[in-house]
Amino acid sequence: MFELNKHAYLIIAHKNDLLFKTLIKMLDDERNDIFVHMDVKNKNYRCEDISNLVVHSKVYHCNRIDVTWGGYSQIKTELLLLKEATKIGKYKYYHLLSGQDLPIKTQDEIHKFFDENSGKEFVAFSSEDFKYRYRINRYYFFQEMIGRKSNNVLLNKLNGLSFKVQDKIKINRNFNLNSRAGSNWFSITDDLARYVIRSEKWIKKTFKYTLCCDEVFLQTLIINSDFKNKVYHSGGENCNSNMRLIDWNRGNPYVFRTSDFYEIVNSNNLFCRKFDEDIDNDIVKKINELLSC
Repeated sequence: MFELNKHAYLIIAHKNDLLFKTLIKMLDDERNDIFVHMDVKNKNYRCEDISNLVVHSKVYHCNRIDVTWGGYSQIKTELLLLKEATKIGKYKYYHLLSGQDLPIKTQDEIHKFFDENSGKEFVAFSSEDFKYRYRINRYYFFQEMIGRKSNNVLLNKLNGLSFKVQDKIKINRNFNLNSRAGSNWFSITDDLARYVIRSEKWIKKTFKYTLCCDEVFLQTLIINSDFKNKVYHSGGENCNSNMRLIDWNRGNPYVFRTSDFYEIVNSNNLFCRKFDEDIDNDIVKKINELLSC
């Protein structure tokens, strides 16, 4: 395995829109390789169209699966991207982004920051206490079919029946697991990336049929390993330690708009989530133009 003095960007996307293409172009740098997972539900996606957008980077496409909100498929997608990237070589950092994210600093600034903080793991831990243990102590057998919302009366009834049975027979899986949670978007070293891949069997056993544990599995894996001593601390509560600007106070999360431009560009963070061209495309253009100068 050869060592690369480069960064790997891992992108989970479901829309092949102008925002996604802008993100690809903004990451196009000889110091970066780009790995894309486009949800298989997107029938209009052509890999070659995205590869043709870049000049300096290489674009790789991993096997596409059907991704469901809250299901194990979200974790599986992250593992697919990590495995695809680590097959190429040893990258300095692996950055997980959504197709609705943008960098808010230049590539020179981003690479300088990670050079200065080399060896640190940029993973958000939103709380020292994992308050949502219901996500991991039951079996959510139907989550991959239900997703974020479901009007399927049968599935909802089956879900409710399953919980009643589990409560009655006192199912409490992962009871003694030292758990943490936080944002699922990360920037991690090659050592941690490979540790995650080696832990795939444990991850699947622990988090299959759980709820929204893409926000739990990595934090839990880290807190039960020596990597906990390498997590970057941004000061105060560690919710922004992944260097992402994310606003949970105004939305779920909030979609940034043109009126937020100065908040974004004055942020100490490196990336911002999230944007939506159908809500405000001007902010996407402004950030792109600023960083392209």
